[in-house]
Amino acid sequence: MEITVLTVLMLLGVGLVAGITAGFIGVGGGIIMVPVLLELFRVWDIPAEIMVQAAMGTSLAVATFSTASSAFRHHKQENVLWKLVPLLAIFSFAGSWLASALSITIPGVILQISLAVILLLIAVKMYFDPPAPDREMKNLSVISWILLGFFVGAFAGLTGLAGGVVLIPAMAFFAYVPVRNLAGTSSAVVCFSSFASALQKLTAAPSVDPGAGFVGFVNVVVVLALVITSIPGAQLGAKLNQKAGSTLYKRIFALLLVAVVVRLMLTAR
Repeated sequence: MEITVLTVLMLLGVGLVAGITAGFIGVGGGIIMVPVLLELFRVWDIPAEIMVQAAMGTSLAVATFSTASSAFRHHKQENVLWKLVPLLAIFSFAGSWLASALSITIPGVILQISLAVILLLIAVKMYFDPPAPDREMKNLSVISWILLGFFVGAFAGLTGLAGGVVLIPAMAFFAYVPVRNLAGTSSAVVCFSSFASALQKLTAAPSVDPGAGFVGFVNVVVVLALVITSIPGAQLGAKLNQKAGSTLYKRIFALLLVAVVVRLMLTAR
């Protein structure tokens, strides 16, 4: 593993983009980080049998910091619905921990393809839906929020994405959470699912030695480089979110979902 100046600059740039994405949209930025980390780890000759898990673990460790930074800024902007966070966070943590452990041994191809189809339908709906006035939030049952939180965490653990890509449309379509509250509330929840998955990957024992810089499946050196810019990037993204209208937010989120769909399909094997 050789870390050059060019590698550091690349990681700083990726961290900034991932952080802005986390702050603006309310996701962990894994759609940005994981593909880059896969290419980087391939160049570093990380064993193929653990490369994907290493990229996921490293990405989720960074997402823990970027989403926490995003949640802090959105809280200051009064855009976090804290009454929704406890149940979602607790059960997303549990779902993420279990699914992350499962992801080490099971590829989950059927899950990825199914999720890709569902997310593509959501992306089309979010992009083309005409603007609608905010409706009164639905009072969903406790069990509904528990199941949603667990599913969000399971998605994070199995895919290496922090879970916001399923939490945000679920909150919007089923609970009528106002658009202005989506990114902040999602950030406050997915920082827990990211932390759970990252912690599981940190404490797991790879079947082969991943090389220098790794603790479990997480490359702590890469995490440090990415975190340096992802934290302020998330602050900037949250500020941009405050200025964006609901239509622009929904369309950018829809385009991100399409990118997620492409990634899920390409890595389903």
